[in-house]
Amino acid sequence: MKTLTLISTAIVVALVTTPPAVSGASSPGQAYRQYIDALFRADPDQVLDVIVGRPDQIGFIRTFITCLRASNDFRRRYTAAYGRVEWDKFGQNEPEAGVSAFNLPDKIPIDTYRALLKKQPVSNGREYIVSQENGTMRIVQRDGQWYLQADSLGFEGRASQYEILTAVLREYQTRIGAPGETSSGLRVALKMALRRTGQW
Repeated sequence: MKTLTLISTAIVVALVTTPPAVSGASSPGQAYRQYIDALFRADPDQVLDVIVGRPDQIGFIRTFITCLRASNDFRRRYTAAYGRVEWDKFGQNEPEAGVSAFNLPDKIPIDTYRALLKKQPVSNGREYIVSQENGTMRIVQRDGQWYLQADSLGFEGRASQYEILTAVLREYQTRIGAPGETSSGLRVALKMALRRTGQW
């Protein structure tokens, strides 16, 4: 009984003395690099760790990056099973099958990723900025930590779209390589399934 009490006490002490996790980054450069690296890896937790914004903005970014991860997983398995040429046909019209081109969210190309990592935030008054092709990222300080401002990151769309796309990708991923399943049959079925949702 004494041993159990000591263990319980030790657990309580550990819980009380363990410092809470701190979000954000210690510098603008660290916040930017973590964001780019986590976006490349499609890691929603690490991305959101260095972002501030309204709850709806944060929710949408999580949904989008979760979808990006599902798309990356689907692409990797589809390409491994059927080849890159078949994967590229997602971005092509297939009139004989009655489906149009559909470009799935894709990961940042490695060369683009490396180029983005080389960029350095520039001081702009009380915030820092990073110029991009689609706008200017803003990095702000909150409670001593640095974060990217959600509304400066260029995310747009409806959360419901990406939730549906994630679900469809995960469903059809289970069919990759199944007996009797062909690359074209799976691709056309997936495109048709997305069209039936009315969201894509």
